[in-house]
Amino acid sequence: MYFTHIWNKLSLYWSKIIFSTFFLVLTLGIQHHSYSQYSGKTLDTIINLPKFDKKKFHYGFQIGFVSSPVGLDPSENAFSINGTDTTAVYITPQTTASFLLGFLLNVKLSKDDHWALRFSPNVSFYSRRFTMDTLGYRLPPSSIRVTDEDLIQLQSNTTLEFPIMLKYQSDRRINHRFYLLGGITPSFTVATKQESTRQEFYVNLKSYNVAFTWGFGMHIYNRMFCLSPEIRVSHGLVNVADHSGESLYMPFVDAIRLHKISFIINFEG
Repeated sequence: MYFTHIWNKLSLYWSKIIFSTFFLVLTLGIQHHSYSQYSGKTLDTIINLPKFDKKKFHYGFQIGFVSSPVGLDPSENAFSINGTDTTAVYITPQTTASFLLGFLLNVKLSKDDHWALRFSPNVSFYSRRFTMDTLGYRLPPSSIRVTDEDLIQLQSNTTLEFPIMLKYQSDRRINHRFYLLGGITPSFTVATKQESTRQEFYVNLKSYNVAFTWGFGMHIYNRMFCLSPEIRVSHGLVNVADHSGESLYMPFVDAIRLHKISFIINFEG
């Protein structure tokens, strides 16, 4: 079974995944509250990991759920009007569920603990769907038979990403701290699997991309580690449409830019 099929089915349970994730965060908070009552102290007096922010380096790992919208600009060839005849080729990208796994390095830059450099290399597993519609136009040569599978292109991409971001965090309030992020994310696609076996119907993407990334999150200091739920938004800066192949669809595409919205959970020690 193709990897794409798995994550298309997973997208049906997207709300359950988000609910389960927030339930995990809530459970950790309840455990912390129970511990405080058991110890005979209040939340206002319990300071978890008091020396955590004094360290120069922090390490950790992360998991994330990703929505990866695709921005596609059609070329001039996609639309044509000749008298009363109108021809058009529409390529519509559709967003599906994806996820990422990665590591985390946080480097403190200022003595007041407000500024830090955050490096979080990860491997992301994307699935993308492109639907093709033609109006008054016979796309392939007459010798090529078109099937329904050729008009819906599914592909999965395994991508290495290297976000480098500047981080600004607020003053610590007992066991919580908010922060903002901003930076760039170079990425390299190391593997691509297409649903169709016919290369003339592929939507081809370049392997290299750069995105502007920003986000925000919150540190939740527990007894053993720091839990940091985080939301990131990435805007693709590079046109990744690859016109070097012999795809019948790519002449109708001017530019493709890959974006991303991520809900990430960081575990820092």
